[in-house]
Amino acid sequence: MAAHPPRDQNEDASDRVEELSSEAACSRRWFLMYSAAGAAGSFLISGGPAGAGTVVQPSSERTDFVVQPTPSWYFIHRENGSEEMKWGPVGRSVLHGPPQEYGDTIPSDRFYIHNRARPPDIDRRTWRLKLTGDAIARPRSFTYEDLLALPQVTLRRTLDCGANCAAFFPKLPPSGPDNRWLPVGYTQWHFGAVGAAEWTGVRAKDVLAAAGADHPVDVKFTGLDTISDPGYPVAKVHYSQVISADKVLKDDTLLVYRMNGSDLPIDHGYPMRLLVSGWGGNTMVKWLGEIEASKQPIPAAYPQKNQVLTGPAYPNPIRPTVGRVRSAIEHNPEITLIPGDITLHGRAWSGAGAIDRVDVAVEKLVRPGRWVSEMPWRAAKLLTTPEPYMWVRFEVPWQGVKPGQYRVMSRAKDKAGNVQPRPEDVAWNQHGLGYNGHFPLDVIVVPASDMP
Repeated sequence: MAAHPPRDQNEDASDRVEELSSEAACSRRWFLMYSAAGAAGSFLISGGPAGAGTVVQPSSERTDFVVQPTPSWYFIHRENGSEEMKWGPVGRSVLHGPPQEYGDTIPSDRFYIHNRARPPDIDRRTWRLKLTGDAIARPRSFTYEDLLALPQVTLRRTLDCGANCAAFFPKLPPSGPDNRWLPVGYTQWHFGAVGAAEWTGVRAKDVLAAAGADHPVDVKFTGLDTISDPGYPVAKVHYSQVISADKVLKDDTLLVYRMNGSDLPIDHGYPMRLLVSGWGGNTMVKWLGEIEASKQPIPAAYPQKNQVLTGPAYPNPIRPTVGRVRSAIEHNPEITLIPGDITLHGRAWSGAGAIDRVDVAVEKLVRPGRWVSEMPWRAAKLLTTPEPYMWVRFEVPWQGVKPGQYRVMSRAKDKAGNVQPRPEDVAWNQHGLGYNGHFPLDVIVVPASDMP
């Protein structure tokens, strides 16, 4: 790919700036089905940018926080930096060409995006990853080539935004000292702030070992993006995450430099990002610049401080880590179906391990406010072999469907025994994190003869 155009360099990447974190807020959108095929051309950013400089002017001061094209037939724009995947009408392409379904992985140019600032311009020839901290015996900086020389690992993993499905939380009436509607001020994702890809990189523990790591307790990962936010105590911060060393030293915690076989796209962390298997997407720091390993606990910085479950059900804030079990029917509720035999498709995933079972139920609206069971909970057929931290595709037949208004729900269970709860049983929290109720999806069925 051609060089990413250089911009003015206001800040040196070595400056220590207080950090911000990434996903207590995400955006909303239905987790829809099969996407468009292709005659519109590919927007995949597969090569690495080679522009001059390491970090540019404070990136959040720029207008657009996303670099790649995000056409409306693939994405739902939620807010600046928040692009939710659009999975398209059921079984057919929204563009020219034959119908095309997404497979187990999502093309990199159609993967959801959440950036809190415009990605920094990085030349990987001059980029360095610094290893610091009192648990590092040999502080050093790694070049890109140094990291390529370490043992390579490739994993298939689902990456799920910590605030995916935030839109489904109820908006509580005004309360508290500032009389706000809650939750407020956060991107209201529907189902589409999730995706799965093939990730290639090196084990974080191998990099730490190469720097002489000695029994760290916490490890802090800091990105090179520079975020300006008037709501935080300091004017500019780098995004960061503090993660327990026990998790960092797992074999499946990677420093990733390829996505789906090609260099990381700019919006997904080029040249290197963190992959923490099973945890929320907010932990996967992009545009890595520094790793600090400490023998003492490291305090979280903003916005990781806000990435906690807090509210009436949480007298003491809890930091969520493992992604909750979720599932969704792949249907665009704006698309009308015709009567007859219908096959419902969907996907299910969990941060606690492999999916074990998915059930699907259908209810029909018989009069305003009155829903009756049309199809009781029925086991779906899993179309892919369940594997840890990777979603499965499923289907279930729905036969003899008559005209009407329906709502369809899916309920997944993982091999750790976690089951999606009823929507009314999901505990509300201030920051809109971790919603995983089996939220109903509206389906309208109308005879073809009634179509305009």
